[in-house]
Amino acid sequence: MASRKAQKDAARERRLAEERARAEKARRARRLQMLGGVVALAVVLVVVAIVVSSGGSSSSAPATKPASPQARQAAATVGGVLTGIPQQGNTLGSPTAKVTMTEYGDLVCPVCRSFALGPEQQLIANEVRQGKVKIVYKALETASQTANDQMFVPGQTAALAAGQQKLGWNYILLFYHEQGDETQSYVTDDFLDGLARQIPGLDYSRWSADRNSSSLVTQVRSDLQAAENASFDQTPTIVLSGPKSQAQPIVGLTSYAVLQSKIRSVS
Repeated sequence: MASRKAQKDAARERRLAEERARAEKARRARRLQMLGGVVALAVVLVVVAIVVSSGGSSSSAPATKPASPQARQAAATVGGVLTGIPQQGNTLGSPTAKVTMTEYGDLVCPVCRSFALGPEQQLIANEVRQGKVKIVYKALETASQTANDQMFVPGQTAALAAGQQKLGWNYILLFYHEQGDETQSYVTDDFLDGLARQIPGLDYSRWSADRNSSSLVTQVRSDLQAAENASFDQTPTIVLSGPKSQAQPIVGLTSYAVLQSKIRSVS
């Protein structure tokens, strides 16, 4: 039987997870209201405030300029995390790994960024690198709707195009490192091109042609349909499956400890 302390810790973890899920759900609802024009006036005021705070210049720039020293450091960091780990398409890790973690994400989503650069990076450094877990990335549009629905598919196909050169996860993690303000339409061709040019070993000409492929657009649409069929509507949504079972989906930001627990339960 678990100790009293263990029971209290487990209860606290469940409570925090529920609070995070409720906060995420409420935040998504507020975004949808904004898109529907319910709080159109507030949106206008926010835009004015952004313009004023930026001295009247455009606010569409990403948080990190692709050609900046910070961007070069980000590319080096991503390379260090992924070097030596097999990649194939949108899958990271050994094809023979017993546990599969399917991640439904939106590259513009700040919660996805926190997950990718925190708990997921720990998972990659340990269980994925050890060949115990592989990660499959699938697209689910959430945060992209806030600023510009049309930036979702180009961003996702850009990552899939890099995946055709076994560098998809380099693109995904680099995007998260250089992610901009989710309320701004910063995901332009220049931004996507800038990410591609930072990835060592990527054939830019091939990538540039591949990212407009109709088959990649179809793959993104297939991911969206799979998410809809499973009633997933928040990012990230994490599904872990293994020899024993498939765990209940994890919705929103979680911890590395929770991921490890779920991995053990399905292994």
